Parts: sequence; C-alpha cells; structure tokens
Amino acid sequence: MRKICTLLLALCLFLFIEVSASYAEENVKATVSDSQVIIDGKVVRSVGFNIQNYNYFGLRDLASHLAETDSRFDITWNKELNAIELTTDKAYSVNESFRTPYFSSDQLYEAKLSTAKIVIDGKLHSIQAYNIEDNTYFQLRDLAKVLKFDVSFDSGTNSIVVNPYLPENAYQAVGTGVGEDNIVESYFSRWSDPIRSHLINNSDGTFSSITVDEGHVRIELYNKDYEVTSSKELPLELQYYGAFYSGEKYNFIAYGQDNKEENDSKEVIRVVRYDKNFKRIDSVSLTGGKSFTVEPFRSAAPRMAENGDELVLHTSRLRYKASDGKNHQSQLTLIINTSNMSITNSTGEFQKNHVSHSFDQFVKYDGKEHVLVDHGDAYPRSIVLHKGNGSQYKEVDLFRIPGSIGANMTGVSLGGLEISSTHYITAYNKVDHSKVQSYTNFEMVGLDKDVRDIMLAVVPRSNLSGSAVNNITIAKYTSDTDHIGSVPKLVKVDDDRFVVLWQEFDHEHMPLGVKYVEVDGSGNAVGKINSISKFVLSECDPIIMDDKIVWFADKKGKRIFYTIPL
Repeated sequence: MRKICTLLLALCLFLFIEVSASYAEENVKATVSDSQVIIDGKVVRSVGFNIQNYNYFGLRDLASHLAETDSRFDITWNKELNAIELTTDKAYSVNESFRTPYFSSDQLYEAKLSTAKIVIDGKLHSIQAYNIEDNTYFQLRDLAKVLKFDVSFDSGTNSIVVNPYLPENAYQAVGTGVGEDNIVESYFSRWSDPIRSHLINNSDGTFSSITVDEGHVRIELYNKDYEVTSSKELPLELQYYGAFYSGEKYNFIAYGQDNKEENDSKEVIRVVRYDKNFKRIDSVSLTGGKSFTVEPFRSAAPRMAENGDELVLHTSRLRYKASDGKNHQSQLTLIINTSNMSITNSTGEFQKNHVSHSFDQFVKYDGKEHVLVDHGDAYPRSIVLHKGNGSQYKEVDLFRIPGSIGANMTGVSLGGLEISSTHYITAYNKVDHSKVQSYTNFEMVGLDKDVRDIMLAVVPRSNLSGSAVNNITIAKYTSDTDHIGSVPKLVKVDDDRFVVLWQEFDHEHMPLGVKYVEVDGSGNAVGKINSISKFVLSECDPIIMDDKIVWFADKKGKRIFYTIPL
C-alpha cells in the first residue's frame, strides 16, 4: 500500500512539473522587503523579498520563528519524491548547516519562477515560489492557507504581522494594551504573589480586564466581539499593588508601602473604594502601629470578599522585629465597614485566626461569617480553614503538611476556594510526601522532581472537624506518567456544580493543553476528565459569562480569550 501511495504521489509530482514547466523561465525583479516582521507578537530578523508587490519568505526562517507556537512545522527533504516535505504540529528540526544569506537592500535581484515541489502532511500542494540565488521563497499568504497561521499587513507601522492560528473557542483581543506574560508555569513557587490579571462581567453585557504593572492599574472595556471599546489607567497610590475586588456596588483596590523604620503612624495599607466606572470615592488606611507591619503583602496573594456593607481583605505582612531579633511573617485580616470606610476588627500582632507563615490566602462569605483558607508552613503547618467574624473563629486543618515547623518547602500550592450548598471546597496540588526525606527552606530532600497531584479538600459546612475532611484526588501525576499538572483553578457554576481546571505540561515543561472536570457540591467528579489542546491557563481566574467559562492569557504582546461552553 505504501508503494502505491508513493507512486501516486510521484505521478502527481510529474504532472505538477509538466504544468509548471512553461512558466519556469519567467524572470522578474525582486527587492529586499523594507517591512519589519512581527511573528507571534515579537519583532524578528527575517530576510524577505517584495516580488510584484507580494511578500515572499524562506521556509526555514518561518519555521524557526513559529517553532514554539501552535503553528509549528518541521522541514525535511524527501529524496524519494525529490520534494520539500513539511510536517505540521511538529517542532522544527534546526539545520545547523543552514545560514540565512545576506542580501543588500540597495540591490535588485533576479527572481526565477521555481518548480519547487512541496508536500504537506503527505499531500502535494501547488504553491508558487521564486528562486533567488539558489534559495526558494514562498508567498506568505499562500503558506498561511496550508500551514495554519494568519498574516496581515499593518500599514501604520509598515509591519508584516504573522500570528499562529487559534484553536476553536479562542479569540484574540482587538485594541488591547498587553503587558507582561501571565501564563501559568510548570514550576511551583514556595509562596504566592499578588494577582495582577482579573476579568469581570459587567451588568450591561460588556466585560472588563484589570491588569497591573509596576506603576499603573489598567482597565479595558470589551464588547462581545472581544474588541476594546474604552480604557483608562489609574496610578498606583502607594508603593505596592495588593489586590483587586469587584463588589456588587463598588470596586476596591488595596495598595501598600514599606515601613522598615517601624513608624507607628505610617500608613502601610490603603483600601480604595471606586464606583463601577473606577472613579475614586474614598479610602481607609491601616498604620504600622495598628498592625505591626514593616512590609505589607509579603509572600502573599491577597484577596477580598464582601457581604453587604462588610468587606474582608485577607493578606499577609512582615511584622515588626520580635524579641528574638527577627521579623516574622504572618497573615493579616482586615474587616472594613464600607458604609463609612472604617476598619472594625483588631489588626494586632496575633489575630484570632493567626497563621505563620501564611503563603497564600483565600476568603469567601458564608452568610454573615467569612471563611478563610491559608497555606501555612509553621503555625499551623497545614492548609488551614478558619470560619468566624473577626473576634472568634472555628479552625480546621484541611491537609496537614509533613516536615519541620517553618520549613518553607511544603510541596503544596493552593488554587481556589468555593462554597457549595453543603461543603467548603479547596483546590490544591501536592507532591507525594512519602518520597521526601526531609524539608528545608529551599529543598525537599529525596524528591527527584517536583510533580504534584491535583486535589480537592472538602469539609461539610455544618461540621468543621478534622475527621470530616475529605481529600479527593482529581488527577494523579506523581506516578505512572511523565506529564506535569499545574496549580489547579476552581470555578463555581452554581451551588452544586463546579469545574476544576489545570494546565498539563510534558516532561520538557512544554504546555500540552488544559484539562478540566466537573465536580459536584461534595467535590466528587461528575463524568470524565476533558482535554483541550492548545489552550493556555494564566494567573487570571476564570469567570462564568454567557454560559461559558472565560479567561484571558497574555503572551508575547497578544491577549487571547479562551472559552469553554457549559
């Protein structure tokens, strides 16, 4: 059968040569293109030619620049068929002997219509090409049709723009201002950092992205076609950005600044209230003396939640120097009356829900009480849940972490907290702790590689006892696979329907796609684990919008919105 296929393909090549022969002597003039080339959001060095007002480029240049994208392809020479053979969705194999030739922008070159044959994924294609000094050049628009990428020309910047193709249900944002990359990684930090990418669903059918850089908070308003219709920037009011929260009537942003001098009267945290158009209304401040804080938001991902006129900011701080001469880190929880923007709880050195160190913080409201989850490495060394009102709390360890008290390496990362009609559900990942011999601040001794299972810790709302906690394995990566699962995300669809999502990577840490599974209100999986190749998760937590799970990812100067229909 293989011989027959080869003979048929060879016959097609023969016919292709015969048809092309009459044109093979046609010569035209070519000039080096003066347009800059942008591939996957990055300006690249690539020699192209302008031939009869069309842009032509070499295959190896294009393959090299698309090698780490979803439009990657490999190039080989098929001696049997005497043809260039391309294999899509395969990493480009660099030809060490190939060197991009030099061409002068001041010179005219003779371009000869080529008889080059090209086979893509086993199928012969007739694509016009020109030969210039023994190098073959193809028109980008012709290649785009068969190699799954988009090409356009930006006349304003004189740029040829090549973008990899987007999978189904993914959409590129139009008119957005993209900052730093925010995609998730396959490596796990000991602690968290403030979340700088947010997505909110507005009441008028639009939606907004909120992103933060070193100096500004940027808000962009989108229509249903993922086009930016307006944008604005807010300056950071203090040294640090801490957290953003979109409430029912207002938006809130927490800022902070250092207090290394331990000045009791110095402002260390400011929570600013904005209207829904991000017009500043007022704020409330916390001083160093009231909170024993020298550095706010230290090793933390602060989060907020509200119930009526009460707002909780759950974060961390590095405290004033203790009697042992050290500055210790612990959680810090602020309860704010938003009707008059005042802090109503004690924010002293040791709060009722004390956790030290606290490397991640989550907060939700359950009626009038708030539910807090922290990632602790010492007191306690656990994933710990507190439920209370600021003056008193119930406490339960969701997962006790092996190892020495205060060893920063825990082999655990948190990913989400949600409340069902019956349970509190916390998403996290963890290593196989049985393989670890000892824990230090920097190492899990005895563990060959840091791979982690995707987990849920579930406890009944009516029974906050250790014996009632159920730790459920959603996906196993610590054995029988060389793949890696990221920190999971947890999305609430309704009171008894949730979705757990995570990024999967291969053993070389290259993203393979997004995995997701539905779970019920008790954390039990409903149905099989689903896979979506080419999708990418980011630090932006997904939201529900128009019966879809939606989030965005920023990479290489582009913003892509990913959606999963429910």
